[in-house]
Amino acid sequence: MDETYQLKTIILDRKSFREHDTKVTVFSLEKGKLELVVRGAKKLKSKLAGHTEPITLANIMAIKGRRFDYAGSVFGDNYFPGIKSDLNKLYSAGRAFMIFKKIVKDGERDYKLFKLLGSFLEVLDHNMLPVEGYELLVNFFILKLMVSLGYKPELYNCLVCDSKIEPNGNSFNISKGGLVCLKCDRPDNARALTISDNCIKVLRLAVDESNNFKKLIKLKINNNLTKEVIEIIESFSKFHIFY
Repeated sequence: MDETYQLKTIILDRKSFREHDTKVTVFSLEKGKLELVVRGAKKLKSKLAGHTEPITLANIMAIKGRRFDYAGSVFGDNYFPGIKSDLNKLYSAGRAFMIFKKIVKDGERDYKLFKLLGSFLEVLDHNMLPVEGYELLVNFFILKLMVSLGYKPELYNCLVCDSKIEPNGNSFNISKGGLVCLKCDRPDNARALTISDNCIKVLRLAVDESNNFKKLIKLKINNNLTKEVIEIIESFSKFHIFY
């Protein structure tokens, strides 16, 4: 008898595999990120195709194989219809998934990451935001993901002199990953971005585990501050993830 195991998963990606099959990338509570083959998913009468769409919370009975493990049965718990019916939300989920797949290693289970991804999808699914609000939410997710994986920026003390950060004149060093005070800042440093005191406050709130996505989307942030926060997080994440 084939060996089976149960998985609670969030389906991240699906791609064609062989003539009638597909291969799904999932992040599971039990085994972390892994790939599973879904037999016959491209056939018109397939019962599994609808349950293995990306952006789905699903329970999967997996079967161990010699070369690949297979999805024997799939039961969808949440299809996140609010995301799949809105192009802005779909784009936001796609960006978050792209970063997640790139930065999270295969086969490493992590309850906090599973909860983080699930809560992001829940908030995205149930809330209508302006376009810049979705972009900010995605960047909050990326920042929290990086913090969970050990890329937490230093937001309280100067990276150079270790003194407490005081208001006015600070910069964010992209390569070192944190704040540099006015006294230690070098004007010729191309990898340092000027950062406002309000931006520092928002970033501190975002990295705090007690502030979930529901709280963060309620912050009163004007457009200029939103753009600044996004620029800092995107610059920080691109340097440490894609370099």
